[in-house]
Amino acid sequence: MTAPIINLIILCFVIKGGSALWEEIAGPYDIRLSYASNCDKRGKINLFEPMKVRKLNRTHFVYSGILDTGAPIDDNLKVRIVSSNKGTNGRYNNVIDIEMKACEMARKFGMEIIASIFDHCNQTLQFYCPMERFTCVMKNWTVNYNFNNVPALPYGEYRLEASAIRMHENNRRELISCTRMYGLVTPIIPKPQKKTQHSDRITNASSLITQ
Repeated sequence: MTAPIINLIILCFVIKGGSALWEEIAGPYDIRLSYASNCDKRGKINLFEPMKVRKLNRTHFVYSGILDTGAPIDDNLKVRIVSSNKGTNGRYNNVIDIEMKACEMARKFGMEIIASIFDHCNQTLQFYCPMERFTCVMKNWTVNYNFNNVPALPYGEYRLEASAIRMHENNRRELISCTRMYGLVTPIIPKPQKKTQHSDRITNASSLITQ
């Protein structure tokens, strides 16, 4: 009889701990960019040149410079994404590490970002693969970092590295570019609702009753 009771107590603690963890990772959430830089191993091309964004206000960044994919976007171009969460000890721990063909990566995660770039660069064509090397002179582009299909993430500080890798014969890998971004994942703070005239009348009426 004792064993089932002990197992039940353990199960309760597991459920409670799992619920507490889910509260730390449950969405919806905001992703806010802090700043961007090149990786330690940067490759021969900078995706953005210069690697500097200007803060427009508390929530938005704007970028002026040159965007260059550095290579044709086809089945020989891969993208590796490594996303790390900053722990209490100050070290970054990997939570996402994926590598996919550039076309697949774009379609699954980055179509909103690509649409924003094409719109800013006056590109009337939709995204397609394969695609020639793409360059664009950007001026005050409102930085869009709305990734699609991203699962719930632990809240906190993040570092993300995006590497473009060109595949050659005999599986030789050539690093084209590597961009590093820092940001915050925070819960979405609901906006306060504006009072309507109807609610104001109810408030005024209730105040008269209590007087």
